[in-house]
Amino acid sequence: YKSFEPYHKSKEINDLNEKIRDLTRKLSMTLNQHRSILDGKQISSPEIANILSTNLDENIRKKAYLARAQINKPLFDGGFLELVNMRNEYAKLNGFNNFVEYSLDGSELSRNIFSNWRKEIKTALPKMKKLRKDFAKKYLQKDNLQPWDSAFITSEIAPQMNASVKMSNFFEPIKKLYNKFGFDISNQNTTYDIFPRKNKSEWGYNFTIELGKDSRILANVKDKYYEFGVLMHETGHATHFSNIDPDDILLNSGISGIVSEGIANLFGNFIYDEIFYTEFFKGKIEEAKIAFGNLEKWRKINSLRAIPTILFDQELYLNKLESLDDIHQLLWKIDKETLDEPQYADEPVWGFRIHHTTHPIYLHNYFMGDVTCEMLKKVFTQKQKINSILEMPKEFGAFLLNDVIQVSGELKYEELFKKISGNEFSLKYITE
Repeated sequence: YKSFEPYHKSKEINDLNEKIRDLTRKLSMTLNQHRSILDGKQISSPEIANILSTNLDENIRKKAYLARAQINKPLFDGGFLELVNMRNEYAKLNGFNNFVEYSLDGSELSRNIFSNWRKEIKTALPKMKKLRKDFAKKYLQKDNLQPWDSAFITSEIAPQMNASVKMSNFFEPIKKLYNKFGFDISNQNTTYDIFPRKNKSEWGYNFTIELGKDSRILANVKDKYYEFGVLMHETGHATHFSNIDPDDILLNSGISGIVSEGIANLFGNFIYDEIFYTEFFKGKIEEAKIAFGNLEKWRKINSLRAIPTILFDQELYLNKLESLDDIHQLLWKIDKETLDEPQYADEPVWGFRIHHTTHPIYLHNYFMGDVTCEMLKKVFTQKQKINSILEMPKEFGAFLLNDVIQVSGELKYEELFKKISGNEFSLKYITE
């Protein structure tokens, strides 16, 4: 029997993997086809986002925000917890204690990389609370912000984000931006599919069809300035994977998703910088500069609010959960532990975030990408003795290409981070 054990185990793993894929596809379809109901009418995710960022009525914003929770039960009824349990079982068959350990090992991350996050966010919490209180008083004349207030505050700080633009001409301004950093995206074989249609996924993606050769970008955009952030982010992914050697198969398999998200976030965040926005707000540059400067302060400290969602994404696999209420209580508990905030509704908003279903144990990549982005800018500006990377964009692009993109598969993420920064990974690049 022992001689056949590897075969049987391999077959069991393959069969379970196929079941996981089937259920993931089924729940992904549930997500893609779901439309929340607001005041008796179907409403899309972009429409909810528009209400949250522009509607003056807090009660309407609250209803729109909580409408996102309507997907929770369909996901649960469709087998969400079954999917979580199957992933844990799959991890155990592969020699790991749980799916979190399995996923981190696949990403070549140490298991203790998140161990200090609760402590570090508590250190930054007083500063975050003060800033949020100051903005709440300034823009909403109240002391405390609710989840449905954040996007509205963002639009109040920088109304330029909701400025009308013609997205049919999206490529030219993005091309100009990348050219300033030495990347000619017109020579990349990247295909864009960016306008909405029925049953199309409402999220932005970059699909690398063939490394260094063929990339596709999928999005759903409206004629609003803020949509450039999504397209520049996804183009960052495409640029990363278009500038690696397709023949380095082994090295390419080691490219960290965090590094890729860091580069994507870096380019996506240029939507807030004058290197990009000047051609959209001609004649009002100083006004835009002040607004986007304040917005950057707001965004940076609020980026820490991603931590509870990241921890929730992991804790789903570390706790015995049997009901939809178990999931909700877990999320409320994490919110309280990290942000010291009370329950904001009868049911929390979580299922609409596709990563819990289709890309588990991945959300940390975006936040750690932000930390990486801040680290890269700090290292470069200190080395060049300048105040901003915008003073030397071509040189910064070369630094990205030579020191990050082309070597990103040679080292584990934590090793690459330390090699470039001289320090272990830390949230201090965001909190300080």
